[in-house]
Amino acid sequence: MPTVVTFINEHVEEVVNYWISTYYVNSDEYQLRRHDPNYVEAHRYETIALLRQALMNESSIASNAKNMGEDRFDMRTSFKDALTNHMSFYRAINEFLIIHYKKRTLICTEEEIFDMLLKFREYEATSLGELFAGYTSKEAIR
Repeated sequence: MPTVVTFINEHVEEVVNYWISTYYVNSDEYQLRRHDPNYVEAHRYETIALLRQALMNESSIASNAKNMGEDRFDMRTSFKDALTNHMSFYRAINEFLIIHYKKRTLICTEEEIFDMLLKFREYEATSLGELFAGYTSKEAIR
């Protein structure tokens, strides 16, 4: 397993916490549900599990993103908010990696981190299409 992936696996909860505290708390979806501690904690655990799964099996990313799109439609999250949350998740991963690379708490070559940052951009592009497909498939049924 590449060094950067190992680092993310070892710090997956920190990555998700960083995303939640930096980005997700500003979303409409969060604001509507923030007073329900069960929702917030369940969403956190689900995000951790999905990130771990993606790191072990990148072929799971597309189907999970499609399911997220369907779920966000069912939750009445606006597509704009679903899209913003999804993109901010990938941004948070990249920021987390860069922060730790600069602090020298992520020890890897420049090539390794750049390759992984590009890989996450690929994942984001693939998953955005599936998020859209999932969201709009539910929309068409109504």
